[in-house]
Amino acid sequence: MLFIAFGFGLSALAGQLIALACWAGLVLLSQVGWAIKRSQIRRFPTIDWDSAASYEQDLLPVVHPDVAEAVAQSRTAARQRDYDLHIYPVRCSCGHPDGACICMMRWSAGTHPVPGTRHVILLVGDQLIQPANLEVLRFVLAHERAHLERTHMAAHWIRMTVLADVAVLAGIFSPGLTVLAGLAGLLLLHVTISWALEIACDINAAMAHGGAAPAYWILNRPIRRRRTAALRWWQRPLLLTPMLIHPPKALRLRICAYIHRLSPTIAGNRRTGS
Repeated sequence: MLFIAFGFGLSALAGQLIALACWAGLVLLSQVGWAIKRSQIRRFPTIDWDSAASYEQDLLPVVHPDVAEAVAQSRTAARQRDYDLHIYPVRCSCGHPDGACICMMRWSAGTHPVPGTRHVILLVGDQLIQPANLEVLRFVLAHERAHLERTHMAAHWIRMTVLADVAVLAGIFSPGLTVLAGLAGLLLLHVTISWALEIACDINAAMAHGGAAPAYWILNRPIRRRRTAALRWWQRPLLLTPMLIHPPKALRLRICAYIHRLSPTIAGNRRTGS
């Protein structure tokens, strides 16, 4: 919305040709700045990974050996894709006791690539690394590992870059109310790409651990209810914003269940080469 408003305002003030020239100049400057930043990152790392290692090392000695093995598998898989994976536990930060905590990340995981480097941060909730949730953890880690696939990473960065450029151009060249149509179209494109990436990662995880998919959402159910109860009525529509990136739970469960039923057949076809 901000990019479309920027393009529309620039076009209204200076005309389409000048607005387009200004945008092209900004894109060129951003590329030059990004190239300079990448060279500085290589020479002067912005994160001291050696000092951060102590936080990561706090995770493994206190968890069950099977949990440590599952985490180690993710690190090995990332290394095979030329990424250095750093895994950190997420604990309660809202100040409430466990029974009232509303920190969603404690029951989930998230992958965060560090721009301009081959480092990836994987945040894993402290409730997810409990031995009782081992199969759920394996499913979630398999999903997060899929995000490190080269095609997934490329699609993510292309989505962010292309959508920004298209949004500004839509604002520059769309007169009047057609800006709203451009906004709706970009929003639909963003949701489509985001859902496709998430579903692809779900399929990857369901191939090996699809049976744990329902247990993952069951595990999340109490915390989701607590988060909803903690919000006021006018804040609750904000709970719909994750759907801009993540498909509905019911759709993901159906897809995981279907892939899980097919996984023995797929594995057999791979062994026979058919």
